[in-house]
Amino acid sequence: MKVCTAMLRYHLGQVTLTCFVDHNEVPEDLGELDSDIETIGHGAQASGDLPWLLLGLRQLLHDPRADLASYGGGVFPLEDGDMRGIIIHVLSRLDARGGFSSSPDVPVQRESMGGELWRTYRDRWGASS
Repeated sequence: MKVCTAMLRYHLGQVTLTCFVDHNEVPEDLGELDSDIETIGHGAQASGDLPWLLLGLRQLLHDPRADLASYGGGVFPLEDGDMRGIIIHVLSRLDARGGFSSSPDVPVQRESMGGELWRTYRDRWGASS
């Protein structure tokens, strides 16, 4: 499965770039990022990116070759560990029960997905409809 790197960078960059307007380092309490995460959640949901964003974030966390620091927006030098913590927090907020629904209002068309990606989407989100 391959998720658009530019889309991941865009949404994660919205969180990190906003954070570093007021901070010189990653906040100890990542809860300070929650309003920015809520904003990207609404934007991703409106654009139909939310299911792909969630899949892509999970893929980043599970790929030992992923350069997580490169997803930090480039304004402030983040280390992989810092970015990993941010990604985990973003996932926990966007994918939390009672949080955002990752089932899009306009369903992702099956024709746009193939093989394993379709099975993952169907198994994870199709069962809830």
